[in-house]
Amino acid sequence: MEVGRRTVWIHTYGQRFASHHDSSPGSSPRLPPEEQPECVVVIGEDDGLPADISYDASTRTLTVGTGCTRPVAPEVWDYRIGGVQVIRKWFSFRKRKPDVERQTPLNDILPPTWPARWTVDLLDLINALGLLVALEPRQAQLLDAVSSGPLISTDDLRGEGILPVPAYATKEPKPPRKSRRAPGPGQESLGFSD
Repeated sequence: MEVGRRTVWIHTYGQRFASHHDSSPGSSPRLPPEEQPECVVVIGEDDGLPADISYDASTRTLTVGTGCTRPVAPEVWDYRIGGVQVIRKWFSFRKRKPDVERQTPLNDILPPTWPARWTVDLLDLINALGLLVALEPRQAQLLDAVSSGPLISTDDLRGEGILPVPAYATKEPKPPRKSRRAPGPGQESLGFSD
């Protein structure tokens, strides 16, 4: 249970299970002090948002435009979900020409410069990914224990009365009924209705 709580705590940036980790709700999880990343050269360009991101494993430095953040572990830089490199994807929505499908002219509205809040968000992300990397060995142990543990058979489920599934549990729920409210002041004249 503790591994699950810790995972949720990290994924929610401290919003859930904070009391289990001696932190207050909303305070972002942090790596140990010697591993915590810091922005050593401010991220920001004279001519707008940064256009590129790169990583140097030998110095454990993440470079965003002309700004630098370190230390960033190689496993954090390469952390992937569903094959997608998380930090690179995060940046792709915040760079000079974001990698988004242009749907409306609103997609073209970007801040003129890199907001300081985005640097804080990047540091939070690096901390979260570092904590998730550190948790992977414990998660692997749990997965091995579950995989090698006893299986629940169909006969076990029948013996507990879980199978067969009762007919009432297989019916789709009815859609909710629309409520009929009286129109508010001025709604009738404007053509509003439920």
